[in-house]
Amino acid sequence: MIALRQGIPLLMTPNGDAAHFNQEWIKDALDYAAKVAGHEYWSIGRALTDTITMYLQQEFAGSIIKVSELEHLVQKLLSSLKHDQIAASFFLPDPPVYLSLLDLVLEAGSGYELAFFQLLGKRLQEIAESKSLRVEIGDLNPCLRLLKQRLRLRCHDRLRDEIVNYIRNYSSFHFFQKIRQIPLEIELS
Repeated sequence: MIALRQGIPLLMTPNGDAAHFNQEWIKDALDYAAKVAGHEYWSIGRALTDTITMYLQQEFAGSIIKVSELEHLVQKLLSSLKHDQIAASFFLPDPPVYLSLLDLVLEAGSGYELAFFQLLGKRLQEIAESKSLRVEIGDLNPCLRLLKQRLRLRCHDRLRDEIVNYIRNYSSFHFFQKIRQIPLEIELS
């Protein structure tokens, strides 16, 4: 038996990757579609997101749902509620991306700081080319501790600033503004 997180099926992305369902992902996509359809302040996005979540938990029979199937399901729900313009504008971007800075340090191996920034740039490039609207970058403090230990630094504030500025500069100037037509929300923790 497979235990599903919160009883919700896994998502299968178009490239065959599995991802977890995220309510904010659905709500953000609904809000974006409403905005494109001309509804600047559309108040039922949260209620529809809750309805979709309950359907997946209680009614959906499978353990995996394709992103395209979920997208069609939401469009059908919007049309049944007479929100045809929003349904026509609705699409599901790729699910939110999680990027672990600690994993990048471990992958960099003995290359330490230089290889770390090279890998970080490569991952940010991949994310910029995806259709995801959100990236969560985590493990900053464990990453700093490991780099501090490997590089024998006394203070890791400078390194923290370098990492944060690299992400900020990369996202705002380098690829995201040139490649992406829809902005990407970045959360760093």
